[in-house]
Amino acid sequence: MDEMMIERWQDAEAPGSQGLKVAGSLTIGQAAQFKEALLDALSGSEGLLLDLSGVTEIDLTGLQLLCAGHQSAQAAGQGFRVDDGGNQAYLESVVNAGFRRHVGCTRDNTGTCIWVGGES
Repeated sequence: MDEMMIERWQDAEAPGSQGLKVAGSLTIGQAAQFKEALLDALSGSEGLLLDLSGVTEIDLTGLQLLCAGHQSAQAAGQGFRVDDGGNQAYLESVVNAGFRRHVGCTRDNTGTCIWVGGES
């Protein structure tokens, strides 16, 4: 199990938005740290770009936190984007956990569900 590392930056492609690069393990052991980083990055920003290309493992808790982060951003009128960089560990976890969808959930009133599309 790799330690989780988080790097935060201003998203140059979306002024007023934050970026978070997450690397290493994103599992239940890192849930509190990841939740805090998500909330902090969303606080006072117009949106968030999550770079998950460096994630080596992610479990159901990590996936649920991503979903909750998207829902929180949506409720606040903020953008929320995920860049997986083709990370197979992440993509396989999404598919294996049953998160990949063809349409967003009923709360996805902006059509921005992070689980829609991609490989299935």
